[in-house]
Amino acid sequence: MSDCSVWNQILLLGCLISGITGSRIMPVFAQADRLIEPQLIQDQNLPFSQAEQLRELLRQGRQYIDSKDYFRAIAVYQQAANIDQTNDKLFGGMGYLYVHQGLFMEAIQAYQKALAIDPNNPDFYDGLGYSLARIGENANAITAYSSAIQLEPKNVKYYLGLGVVLLRQKDYARVFDIYNQIMILDPKNGKAVILMGSALLQQQQWDQAIRYLQSVIPHFPRQRELSLQLASAYFNKGETKEAEKLLAKMLQQDPRNFQAKWKLAQVLEKNEKSTEALQYYRQLAQLKPNFIEVKVRIGKILLAQEDYKTAATIYQDLNRLDPQNPEILYYLGLALKKSDQAEKAVNSLTKARKLYEKNNDLKGIEQVDLLLTN
Repeated sequence: MSDCSVWNQILLLGCLISGITGSRIMPVFAQADRLIEPQLIQDQNLPFSQAEQLRELLRQGRQYIDSKDYFRAIAVYQQAANIDQTNDKLFGGMGYLYVHQGLFMEAIQAYQKALAIDPNNPDFYDGLGYSLARIGENANAITAYSSAIQLEPKNVKYYLGLGVVLLRQKDYARVFDIYNQIMILDPKNGKAVILMGSALLQQQQWDQAIRYLQSVIPHFPRQRELSLQLASAYFNKGETKEAEKLLAKMLQQDPRNFQAKWKLAQVLEKNEKSTEALQYYRQLAQLKPNFIEVKVRIGKILLAQEDYKTAATIYQDLNRLDPQNPEILYYLGLALKKSDQAEKAVNSLTKARKLYEKNNDLKGIEQVDLLLTN
């Protein structure tokens, strides 16, 4: 994978589904504090004993939510739903809980039940759209968000949810329309500005992205994602020195910014400052030991520096993280061979060759055979 594609993948990873929090674009789904309260039961439809039981279940559920014990909260609200099948907010709240557990199919079903009872609640469509987007049903997610907007056309959060799904669909014309609509409703909305920057980057419109981001960053000083986007635009355009200066400035202001450190390491490597880049990569590896891509880059630099024993250790760790990756096995074999561990090298290269054969990767097979015969 090329430097640019890795950069863009990581930069845009957080822009593919939902509220924009911090440096990530995320749609806001229905909130539990609005959906799940003991007083939401419908006394007129229930006998007194069942109403009291339902109130107690909802009180328990509220406590579990407050302590972020969503698994138990779900169990409690399932019991409550068995008592009261007509409470739309109860099902909407269950959808919220399922989302927090990553159970998006269950969330979809819960929100659909809520909408069957109350088809005019935009928050339910918001939650449904979010859940559909998370399982890749983008067209249906767009429909759900559009329904929320029709019901509440001045609520910016629904436009943001729709915008990020349209971005995933690469429907840039509609993304720009959504951006303009949000700016009319809320001219100071930093999340919409991030959405616009992401759209320009995804289209690889580097010059336009640079001009746009330079113009908006002074007005949104707290949106650090915008500076990361600008650094990405510089990097992809080939203006790596500008990217390096910008990222170094960001780290002076925020030394713990993981994304800035990760991108600066790549820029330094691109600018042939491999020793400095290696220092940053090692810091990142300590922060996230299972971050495969950073260890791949560490291994690459170590091989270039002919530090084969350390490189072999890195690639052994990578092989543990991704045992079916033939490229990792190939470079492990290379590092082992260069560090005079011939038997281990042959073993690693043989495994790499089998995986290349399985993938019908003729180039990979050829490079393994060349290393085995030399």
